[in-house]
Amino acid sequence: MRDDLNVSEKRLIAALDRIDQFLDRTAASRHAPQPVPANAEAASQLHELQAENRRLSQELAALHEHQSVTLSDCEQRLAEAHRRLVEAGEEAARLSAANEALAEANRALIAAQQGDGAQDEARRALEAEVESLRAARAAEVAQMGEIVDALDRMIEAPAPAAGVSETAPAPDTAEHADAALDEGRG
Repeated sequence: MRDDLNVSEKRLIAALDRIDQFLDRTAASRHAPQPVPANAEAASQLHELQAENRRLSQELAALHEHQSVTLSDCEQRLAEAHRRLVEAGEEAARLSAANEALAEANRALIAAQQGDGAQDEARRALEAEVESLRAARAAEVAQMGEIVDALDRMIEAPAPAAGVSETAPAPDTAEHADAALDEGRG
Protein backbone atom coordinates (compact mmCIF):
# COMPACT_ATOMS: atom_id res chain seq x y z
CA MET A 1 0.00 0.00 0.00
CA ARG A 2 2.86 2.31 0.80
CA ASP A 3 4.33 1.60 -2.60
CA ASP A 4 1.03 2.50 -4.23
CA LEU A 5 1.02 5.80 -2.36
CA ASN A 6 4.58 6.54 -3.44
CA VAL A 7 3.75 5.82 -7.07
CA SER A 8 0.63 7.97 -6.88
CA GLU A 9 2.62 10.75 -5.21
CA LYS A 10 5.22 10.68 -7.99
CA ARG A 11 2.55 10.74 -10.67
CA LEU A 12 0.81 13.68 -8.93
CA ILE A 13 4.08 15.63 -8.65
CA ALA A 14 4.83 15.03 -12.35
CA ALA A 15 1.33 16.21 -13.30
CA LEU A 16 1.69 19.32 -11.17
CA ASP A 17 5.05 20.07 -12.79
CA ARG A 18 3.51 19.78 -16.26
CA ILE A 19 0.69 22.16 -15.24
CA ASP A 20 3.22 24.62 -13.82
CA GLN A 21 5.26 24.55 -17.04
CA PHE A 22 2.13 25.07 -19.10
CA LEU A 23 1.14 28.08 -17.00
CA ASP A 24 4.65 29.56 -17.34
CA ARG A 25 4.53 29.20 -21.14
CA THR A 26 1.06 30.76 -21.30
CA ALA A 27 2.08 33.72 -19.15
CA ALA A 28 5.22 34.26 -21.22
CA SER A 29 3.27 34.19 -24.49
CA ARG A 30 0.82 36.80 -23.20
CA HIS A 31 3.56 39.24 -22.25
CA ALA A 32 5.60 38.66 -25.39
CA PRO A 33 5.17 41.20 -28.19
CA GLN A 34 2.78 40.21 -30.92
CA PRO A 35 4.54 38.57 -33.81
CA VAL A 36 5.19 40.87 -36.72
CA PRO A 37 3.83 39.54 -40.01
CA ALA A 38 6.40 38.09 -42.30
CA ASN A 39 6.01 40.69 -45.01
CA ALA A 40 5.53 44.44 -44.95
CA GLU A 41 2.34 44.27 -47.05
CA ALA A 42 0.57 42.17 -44.42
CA ALA A 43 1.74 44.54 -41.68
CA SER A 44 0.44 47.52 -43.64
CA GLN A 45 -2.86 45.81 -44.24
CA LEU A 46 -3.16 44.95 -40.53
CA HIS A 47 -2.44 48.56 -39.60
CA GLU A 48 -5.08 49.81 -42.09
CA LEU A 49 -7.68 47.40 -40.75
CA GLN A 50 -6.98 48.49 -37.18
CA ALA A 51 -7.31 52.16 -38.20
CA GLU A 52 -10.58 51.40 -40.01
CA ASN A 53 -11.84 49.58 -36.93
CA ARG A 54 -11.05 52.62 -34.73
CA ARG A 55 -12.76 54.95 -37.24
CA LEU A 56 -15.87 52.76 -37.38
CA SER A 57 -15.99 52.56 -33.60
CA GLN A 58 -15.87 56.37 -33.37
CA GLU A 59 -18.52 56.68 -36.06
CA LEU A 60 -20.74 54.21 -34.22
CA ALA A 61 -20.35 56.17 -30.98
CA ALA A 62 -21.28 59.39 -32.83
CA LEU A 63 -24.35 57.70 -34.33
CA HIS A 64 -25.45 56.51 -30.90
CA GLU A 65 -25.10 60.06 -29.57
CA HIS A 66 -27.06 61.46 -32.52
CA GLN A 67 -29.77 58.85 -32.04
CA SER A 68 -30.04 59.73 -28.36
CA VAL A 69 -30.43 63.44 -29.16
CA THR A 70 -32.99 62.69 -31.88
CA LEU A 71 -34.96 60.44 -29.56
CA SER A 72 -35.15 63.06 -26.82
CA ASP A 73 -36.20 65.68 -29.39
CA CYS A 74 -38.95 63.40 -30.70
CA GLU A 75 -40.14 62.72 -27.17
CA GLN A 76 -40.40 66.46 -26.53
CA ARG A 77 -42.30 66.97 -29.79
CA LEU A 78 -44.63 64.11 -28.93
CA ALA A 79 -45.36 65.60 -25.51
CA GLU A 80 -46.11 68.99 -27.11
CA ALA A 81 -48.35 67.40 -29.75
CA HIS A 82 -50.18 65.44 -27.06
CA ARG A 83 -50.74 68.60 -25.04
CA ARG A 84 -52.09 70.42 -28.09
CA LEU A 85 -54.30 67.47 -28.98
CA VAL A 86 -55.80 67.44 -25.50
CA GLU A 87 -56.42 71.19 -25.69
CA ALA A 88 -58.03 70.81 -29.12
CA GLY A 89 -60.29 68.06 -27.81
CA GLU A 90 -61.36 70.19 -24.87
CA GLU A 91 -62.06 73.15 -27.16
CA ALA A 92 -64.06 70.96 -29.55
CA ALA A 93 -66.13 69.64 -26.65
CA ARG A 94 -66.76 73.18 -25.41
CA LEU A 95 -67.82 74.35 -28.88
CA SER A 96 -70.07 71.33 -29.32
CA ALA A 97 -71.78 72.03 -26.01
CA ALA A 98 -72.21 75.71 -26.90
CA ASN A 99 -73.68 74.82 -30.29
CA GLU A 100 -76.09 72.37 -28.71
CA ALA A 101 -77.22 75.02 -26.23
CA LEU A 102 -77.70 77.53 -29.06
CA ALA A 103 -79.70 75.04 -31.11
CA GLU A 104 -81.92 74.28 -28.11
CA ALA A 105 -82.46 77.99 -27.48
CA ASN A 106 -83.41 78.48 -31.14
CA ARG A 107 -85.87 75.60 -30.99
CA ALA A 108 -87.43 77.10 -27.88
CA LEU A 109 -87.64 80.51 -29.56
CA ILE A 110 -89.35 79.04 -32.62
CA ALA A 111 -91.80 77.12 -30.47
CA ALA A 112 -92.56 80.15 -28.30
CA GLN A 113 -93.35 82.54 -31.12
CA GLN A 114 -96.29 82.20 -33.48
CA GLY A 115 -97.48 84.49 -36.29
CA ASP A 116 -96.04 86.43 -39.23
CA GLY A 117 -93.31 88.28 -37.31
CA ALA A 118 -92.32 85.05 -35.63
CA GLN A 119 -91.25 83.53 -38.94
CA ASP A 120 -88.74 86.31 -39.54
CA GLU A 121 -87.32 85.97 -36.05
CA ALA A 122 -87.24 82.20 -36.37
CA ARG A 123 -85.42 82.61 -39.69
CA ARG A 124 -82.87 84.93 -38.06
CA ALA A 125 -82.43 82.49 -35.19
CA LEU A 126 -81.81 79.64 -37.61
CA GLU A 127 -79.35 81.77 -39.60
CA ALA A 128 -77.50 82.54 -36.35
CA GLU A 129 -77.40 78.83 -35.58
CA VAL A 130 -76.05 78.01 -39.05
CA GLU A 131 -73.41 80.73 -38.71
CA SER A 132 -72.44 79.35 -35.31
CA LEU A 133 -72.08 75.88 -36.80
CA ARG A 134 -69.91 77.29 -39.60
CA ALA A 135 -67.65 78.99 -37.06
CA ALA A 136 -67.37 75.80 -35.05
CA ARG A 137 -66.53 73.82 -38.17
CA ALA A 138 -63.88 76.35 -39.18
CA ALA A 139 -62.37 76.16 -35.70
CA GLU A 140 -62.30 72.35 -35.87
CA VAL A 141 -60.66 72.43 -39.31
CA ALA A 142 -58.03 74.88 -38.02
CA GLN A 143 -57.34 72.70 -35.00
CA MET A 144 -57.02 69.60 -37.13
CA GLY A 145 -54.65 71.50 -39.41
CA GLU A 146 -52.49 72.36 -36.41
CA ILE A 147 -52.46 68.74 -35.31
CA VAL A 148 -51.51 67.53 -38.79
CA ASP A 149 -48.75 70.15 -38.97
CA ALA A 150 -47.40 69.05 -35.62
CA LEU A 151 -47.44 65.41 -36.66
CA ASP A 152 -45.72 66.27 -39.94
CA ARG A 153 -43.00 68.10 -38.05
CA MET A 154 -42.62 65.11 -35.75
CA ILE A 155 -42.00 62.72 -38.59
CA GLU A 156 -40.11 65.38 -40.56
CA ALA A 157 -42.25 64.83 -43.63
CA PRO A 158 -43.52 67.70 -45.78
CA ALA A 159 -47.18 68.55 -45.34
CA PRO A 160 -49.47 67.55 -48.21
CA ALA A 161 -50.01 70.39 -50.68
CA ALA A 162 -53.78 70.47 -50.26
CA GLY A 163 -53.74 69.80 -46.51
CA VAL A 164 -56.89 69.14 -44.54
CA SER A 165 -59.11 71.16 -46.87
CA GLU A 166 -59.41 68.22 -49.29
CA THR A 167 -61.35 66.23 -46.72
CA ALA A 168 -63.47 69.19 -45.59
CA PRO A 169 -66.87 69.62 -47.23
CA ALA A 170 -67.15 72.23 -49.90
CA PRO A 171 -67.66 75.71 -48.45
CA ASP A 172 -70.81 76.26 -50.53
CA THR A 173 -72.61 73.39 -48.71
CA ALA A 174 -73.77 75.81 -46.02
CA GLU A 175 -74.91 78.25 -48.70
CA HIS A 176 -77.01 75.49 -50.28
CA ALA A 177 -78.54 74.81 -46.87
CA ASP A 178 -79.39 78.53 -46.52
CA ALA A 179 -80.94 78.57 -49.98
CA ALA A 180 -83.01 75.49 -49.20
CA LEU A 181 -84.14 77.06 -45.94
CA ASP A 182 -85.15 80.27 -47.74
CA GLU A 183 -87.05 78.29 -50.41
CA GLY A 184 -88.85 76.31 -47.71
CA ARG A 185 -90.09 79.54 -46.09
CA GLY A 186 -90.85 81.45 -49.25
